[in-house]
Amino acid sequence: MRQLAISGKGGVRIAYLADEQLIEWRTQETGEHVSAGDVYYGRIADVKQGIQSAFVDIGCGQNAYLYVDDTLPGPAMGKGKPSISERVQAGQYVICQVIKEGSERKAPKISLKISLQGRYLVYLPLEEGWSLSRKISASEERQRLEQIISPLLGSGEGVIVRTEAAGVERERLTSELAYLRARWEGVCQQAHAQKTPGRIGGDLDVVEAALRDALAEGLDEVVVEDATTYRQVQAVLDVFASDAQRLLRKHTGKQPLFDELGVEAKLEQALRREVPLGNGGYLVMDRTEAMTVIDVNTGSFTGGGGQQREQAVTATNLEAAKEIARQLRLRDIGGIVIIDFIDMKEPTNKERVLATLKKELARDVAPSTVHGMTALGLVEMTRKRVRASLAERLTEPCAACQGRGRVLRAEESIRRLHTELAGLARSQQAEAAVVELSARLFPLVDDEEAAAEQSWPLRIYKREEPRLAPDSYRITYVGQAAEAERLSESNRKRT
Repeated sequence: MRQLAISGKGGVRIAYLADEQLIEWRTQETGEHVSAGDVYYGRIADVKQGIQSAFVDIGCGQNAYLYVDDTLPGPAMGKGKPSISERVQAGQYVICQVIKEGSERKAPKISLKISLQGRYLVYLPLEEGWSLSRKISASEERQRLEQIISPLLGSGEGVIVRTEAAGVERERLTSELAYLRARWEGVCQQAHAQKTPGRIGGDLDVVEAALRDALAEGLDEVVVEDATTYRQVQAVLDVFASDAQRLLRKHTGKQPLFDELGVEAKLEQALRREVPLGNGGYLVMDRTEAMTVIDVNTGSFTGGGGQQREQAVTATNLEAAKEIARQLRLRDIGGIVIIDFIDMKEPTNKERVLATLKKELARDVAPSTVHGMTALGLVEMTRKRVRASLAERLTEPCAACQGRGRVLRAEESIRRLHTELAGLARSQQAEAAVVELSARLFPLVDDEEAAAEQSWPLRIYKREEPRLAPDSYRITYVGQAAEAERLSESNRKRT
């Protein structure tokens, strides 16, 4: 059972689950956060000839990085690799697209080669020509798609035909191309009206992108929690997948959608260092500045020696290979990954583990490459980094331990408090709550009448508790407003 669960309450959040396991987590970021696929109107702030790069002000507080290979070709200026100074100049305004999100230490990476993705096509408004997915192998189908797409393209624009286009009728392909072309025209109009650097559009927003990717992988159900997002999903499916409207369902349960599916608990597990395996083994995942290191351990394994041990170890490694692929995708881990599987003696077993790892990684939207096993028995691989990791999105360095640890972001802690109070308000028909907050969270929550301005589900009486961890809170009472006020007043007198 593959589900896409979508909630628009407190910001769009999307969970992709397969057989009740959380596979992927996406959010619609707000404010100055730069997301992959976003389109910006930027100004070239500086050109660095020595590294063949430019830094671009896109209005987000941090200049983005542009490499020469990601610029648009200009008039022929001699042989050899072009120079960045031939492509862009300081002070020039450009339309650019984020191809890799920034991290806590790195700037976002951008490209001047814009691409707008649909379910069947990728529209390239500034690059002429077209190409077909290599996975479409039948010559008759390739010829059919060429006859459909080629006459539709104008001068200076291009298209990549995705694997999902195989067998799709002409009308649907034509309609999607017209939709993507209209999106680009809208971006250009925004850029023309824009006076300063800033976001002017994006790839299909998070809802559309999640639907597109999930439908390509296989989907049995789309569950949406709130009415506004439900209508948005309906509109998206009308354009990209009208046949998938039958998969759409409105969540009507008393519990919040993600509570019912256990998503919050699964996210907590995804932030932990240790990951349990079904047979008693476990993974240890450590992130460093240069790479991510994963150690596979037998855990409670107590098998005997010889062939019995080899079989048990291989079984643990095979299970670990599947879980590692899931964890890399769920945690959005990119870059170099080193895996220390449990030692195996037989070469055939090593090949089985590598083959399983490659097969599971192939399900991932982000491309990855397994480079094989070293003489020390370590597996080297890379996974393309597109988005910030789950840990970077949900947590931040802890000020109390000088960045050696991490705590939930303040806005994430407040969102979780809001969600928990909303569930209690519905289930208990409560009027008010008494909440203890860490010193870090205390000033971010308005109490009593002011709480209504923050759209809290009930009246809040708050108290600062210095002994709580920086990202923690504690709900000490939920119920009648008069009793909450009495308890709050009693707390004030004691302090």
